[in-house]
Amino acid sequence: MPTFDPTLALDLDQAHERAARSAFHAAAGPLPGRVGLEPELLPIRVDNRLRPAGRVPLRGTGGIVELVDGIAASAPRVRPRQGPSAGPWEFPLTQGGRLTFEPGAQVEHSTAVHPTVAAAVDDVNDVVGLLQGALAEHGVTLAAAGVDRWHPLETVPQQLEAGRYVAMDHHYRRIGPWGAVMMRHTTSLQLNLDLGPDGVWQERWLLANLVSPLVTATFASSPAEGLASLRARAWQELDPSRTGFPRLLVTGNGADPGRQWSQAALDAQVMLVRRSDGGVVPFEPAMSFATWVSEGHPVHGRPTADDLDYHLTTLFFEVRPRGFLELRAADALPGRMRGAAVALVTAVLYDDRARAEALTTLSPIRPRLHELWRRASSAGLRDPELAGLAREVWASAAAGIGRLPAGFVGATIQREAHAFLERYTFASRAPGDEIDALDREDPALALAWASDGWSRCAGLRSAG
Repeated sequence: MPTFDPTLALDLDQAHERAARSAFHAAAGPLPGRVGLEPELLPIRVDNRLRPAGRVPLRGTGGIVELVDGIAASAPRVRPRQGPSAGPWEFPLTQGGRLTFEPGAQVEHSTAVHPTVAAAVDDVNDVVGLLQGALAEHGVTLAAAGVDRWHPLETVPQQLEAGRYVAMDHHYRRIGPWGAVMMRHTTSLQLNLDLGPDGVWQERWLLANLVSPLVTATFASSPAEGLASLRARAWQELDPSRTGFPRLLVTGNGADPGRQWSQAALDAQVMLVRRSDGGVVPFEPAMSFATWVSEGHPVHGRPTADDLDYHLTTLFFEVRPRGFLELRAADALPGRMRGAAVALVTAVLYDDRARAEALTTLSPIRPRLHELWRRASSAGLRDPELAGLAREVWASAAAGIGRLPAGFVGATIQREAHAFLERYTFASRAPGDEIDALDREDPALALAWASDGWSRCAGLRSAG
């Protein structure tokens, strides 16, 4: 909690040191490393022709929490709901991980930490398959696409009432409309990967940032007018002080990764603050965390170590270091593509040769990282430079998959990765090109594409 006692308040040196230590404290461990995944999914009702018929609300009769309550009552894999009466809620999973919900009632599956790509992807496929099968009995499907292209934003309210989410919504609204799009209408596929030992984690940190525009462009599944990834554009616009890439990483001025991250964290605006009664309120007027440390606040005093720790949870840079690396650049993808994305991104960081090749290829773009991220959201792989870089980097990654330990990726996912590259990347296409064409033909086709009902497409076309 904030304090007016100067002996309890942080100074800038302490804030830098604590932020850096929290980010990179676990830089140790054997290679190739572990894998955790956080896919998000849109719960959508379908009519008797399998067309989208409205987003499922979070609560109430027929809401997604009630539906998952029913699954937990009958499926041993899902444990009963936990959390306060007003939320947020979670459903622990018996084999590790949990189900939670985003402000637009999106379902998020946070997996356990797995020793291999194959195990992590199998975990997601099993859980999503369980949910899809049970929800289908209620006329609901779970769609994996970077944005809900089927329903207007105004039909999907902000539905998490906990103070953190209300304050977050208030903060974004002060800046513009994009926070509502991100919170209520988008879904992603987050990868959580190990830092690795000294000498390796520094390279992984740099490369994870450099490759982010390629991840956005390659796996874009949320096209909109003039955009390859509406989800990525929402992140670019909603609050530039806490998204994108650390300034000192981009400038390459010699600052070590800890300083790169701590400076970015302290430059970010303070979004919200916890009160002594446990409530969370927006932080007004707007100021950076560094300014709060230096000048204090007339109502909230000065920040303590706990306030810094909480502030760090409100940062959403493309790569967020937390003792491991959170890679946040990918749109959500249906199951038949998910393994390919996980394998390629993991291989380019975990395989020594692929990482070295990618660093050589991408280091020259470092000063233009924000520009290329912007172009990734707009043109995607239609941008010739991004397309060329993607072909080169992902070809190295595909070769790197074969050099990882036997069984780490698995033969099936390796085939899926090569097939994905041939179908999309090497043809300068992304999954979004496909869902867009299907949606123009029939929204039911696009929804089947996004919800792993691909085999239904032929039947839908013949019925139409």
